[in-house]
Amino acid sequence: DTSTLDAGYWYRNLRQTVEFEQATRALAADGFTAFVEVSPHPVLTMAVQDTLGEDTVATGTLRRNEGGLDRFLLSAAELFVHGVSVTWDGLFAGRVSGRVSLPTYAFQRRRFWPEPSLVAGDVAAAGLVSAEHPLLGAVVAVPGSGTVVLTSRLSLRAQPWLRDHAVHGTVLFPGTGFVELAVRGADAVGAG
Repeated sequence: DTSTLDAGYWYRNLRQTVEFEQATRALAADGFTAFVEVSPHPVLTMAVQDTLGEDTVATGTLRRNEGGLDRFLLSAAELFVHGVSVTWDGLFAGRVSGRVSLPTYAFQRRRFWPEPSLVAGDVAAAGLVSAEHPLLGAVVAVPGSGTVVLTSRLSLRAQPWLRDHAVHGTVLFPGTGFVELAVRGADAVGAG
C-alpha cells in the first residue's frame, strides 16, 4: 500500500535503526541459505556474506554497467553452482540444449590441457621460411628493410641438454650457442 509512503515514512526509514544484521541472522536461523539482492547495483551482498559466512550464498541480479540478460544469467549460474535450484526451462524453451558430462573429482587424473609441442611445426603454413637449424624455428624477412628476424623457442623441454650448462643451479645458454646463432644469422643475410 503506497499510501503510507509519505514524508513520515521516509523520515522514520532514514532515522531509525535498520537492524539489518539481526534480520539477516533471523532469516538464516529460519533455514534460508541463499540471498539475492534485487537491484541495479547490489551493495548488501557483501554484508550478508560477512554476517553469515561461507555456508551462505549471496548475489545480486544486476550490476552497474551490467544490466542485461547476460549479467542476470551469470547471477543465476552463481546460485546454481552453490547448490540453489534454478529453473532453466524458460531460458532454453524452443532451443536445443543438453547437459555436458564433466570429469569427476581431480579430472580422473587425466589432463585436458594441450601439451606444447617439442618440435617446430610446419612454419611454411604460417607464411614463414624454415631456418633449417636445430636451435632456430623460422626466418622472417622484414618488408622493405633488407633485414631478417630469426625466431625460435629455447627451453629445457625442447633442448634438455641445456640442463648441463648450469652455474650454481641457474641454467645459462652457452656462449658457443650464441656464436652458432650469430653465424646462422650472418648466413641468412649473406654475410658469411
